[in-house]
Amino acid sequence: MLYCIDLKTNQVHILGCRHIPKKNVDKNFLGRFDNPNDAITDAGLKGYTNVNSCSDCCSSST
Repeated sequence: MLYCIDLKTNQVHILGCRHIPKKNVDKNFLGRFDNPNDAITDAGLKGYTNVNSCSDCCSSST
């Protein structure tokens, strides 16, 4: 799956989620990952803090 991060909330989303910000300046593409936890880990390594997952599209993450 392809993931992005909401730059205002640091919430990770699967591309296509209805909760992703509409404006490109409010989101950043993270890449392709096998699961939400890997996307969250990668976001942390890229310097994002307090990263969490969208409860709507990433419900399998912890």
